[in-house]
Amino acid sequence: MTTEQGASRASGAARATFGMVLFIAWGVLSVLWVYDAIYKLAHGEPGSAIAAVVALLLMLVLAVMEGLEVVLIHSWNRLYPDRTAHDLAAWLAARQMFVALIVTAAAMLAERHSIAIPFTSTEITGAVTLKIFNVIWTTLTILWFMQILPKHMAAINPDRYLKVTGGSALPVVNVVKAIGISWPAEKTAAAVQSLLGWHAEPTLERAPSRGAVSLAAGWAALTPEHAPAAQRPPEDPTTWSAGS
Repeated sequence: MTTEQGASRASGAARATFGMVLFIAWGVLSVLWVYDAIYKLAHGEPGSAIAAVVALLLMLVLAVMEGLEVVLIHSWNRLYPDRTAHDLAAWLAARQMFVALIVTAAAMLAERHSIAIPFTSTEITGAVTLKIFNVIWTTLTILWFMQILPKHMAAINPDRYLKVTGGSALPVVNVVKAIGISWPAEKTAAAVQSLLGWHAEPTLERAPSRGAVSLAAGWAALTPEHAPAAQRPPEDPTTWSAGS
């Protein structure tokens, strides 16, 4: 047990160290990204600044949509007791259109074709360096702050998230669903499922049940202190204080 605990601590320390280094690197890239847009704006090239602002706004829309996915999957039956699971699936398919559109557009708008170095007259113009810069910065920004963060916040308090974001976002997705943008994908899925015989199969042996874990519960457990009580590991009674 001691060996396993030591290995777990070492793994956790290595993970935290790598994560911190990655976060610091992202911070440096972010400073360069913002500075480049301001630098070009100050020198009469507003295009980069405008593209940067639009890219960030699109990323915020993406963040809202990512959180709404968790909220509606978690609370669909309570929010819409008269609607079916098919209605939920259609809504999720329509929401996915925003994800595909925004990620593509934001990546294109956030791309830098040169990067001005602060307090110098030097600019990074190498094609390979710029590609690496764009891929790393855009990927980490979208992953950390527009996907993981909103999903976690929505899982912690679905009702509050829906109250803050649902009024403006839900009608837009409903319009997209109504006009049938996702219809080709729905029919393709049905055709491929039929062609491959891709149907649900009964599970012959089931592992001992530990209680169902919902999508929201899974994302809420990203930070253990905010995990639902039912999902937290039981406390060891020997650690309780005499006054508790």
